[in-house]
Amino acid sequence: MNNEIIADFMCSAVAGVSRAQLTRNFKERYGYSDEEIAQIIRLCSFKAKPQKIDYKSFAELPVTTKANQIKFPFTQIYTFDNFLSAEECAKLRDIIDSRLRPSTVADSEDTCIVSDYRTSKTADMPYLYNDFYAEIDKKITKFIGCDHFLGEIMQAQKYEVGQYYKEHWDFFKPKTREFKVYCDWMGQRTWTAMVYLNDVDEGGETLFKFLKLKLKPKEGTIVAWNNLYKNGLPNFKTLHEALPPISGDKYVITKWYRSWSLF
Repeated sequence: MNNEIIADFMCSAVAGVSRAQLTRNFKERYGYSDEEIAQIIRLCSFKAKPQKIDYKSFAELPVTTKANQIKFPFTQIYTFDNFLSAEECAKLRDIIDSRLRPSTVADSEDTCIVSDYRTSKTADMPYLYNDFYAEIDKKITKFIGCDHFLGEIMQAQKYEVGQYYKEHWDFFKPKTREFKVYCDWMGQRTWTAMVYLNDVDEGGETLFKFLKLKLKPKEGTIVAWNNLYKNGLPNFKTLHEALPPISGDKYVITKWYRSWSLF
């Protein structure tokens, strides 16, 4: 193995790729053994999981004073209009159209399953390899107020007419195999930040069923919510779904933040 391979592994891990998926990918790509993968991990010098995580601090991030809160008991959700300019949104839409792949859903081994539960398309936007991605990524992270290394890779989604993502949580349900696989590195998801990149003529809303909240896509608007309570337990009221556009496509970018970093 060489330094480029180790750097690739490190960058993928920091971007939020699970240990299970990364191990599988490198075994398939390079034919590495478990011991060779373990050696790469040692060379990366990742931090171990902290003994204690201050989840209350996540509930007090700068976004809570910068954005407009939609008030619900014990649930933090915020919006801010014109977060991205029309020019930034247009440039992102063009890039997204050139990088699309089928969206996937989580499963117990992180095997990147394509399912009719989620019919949108996704574009990965790794900030380490593109200055414009890095600019947008930093802008979102500064607004939320999280440590940069807590953020997963920025992703974009495109929904054509009739496409959707059925109701789901962004956190991983504790005490499950899925939680163990996805949270082995970087821990539980804390905040979600999503930016609408265009207006949608009809449909395409983000529906929070338990909050009786339906958000209509508006170009440049960021929506951010805390997936957890102050004690670190999942907030099941954050269940949400992407309703299908009825007229016109829908573009968004999404960034998730975790509870601890590898660096």
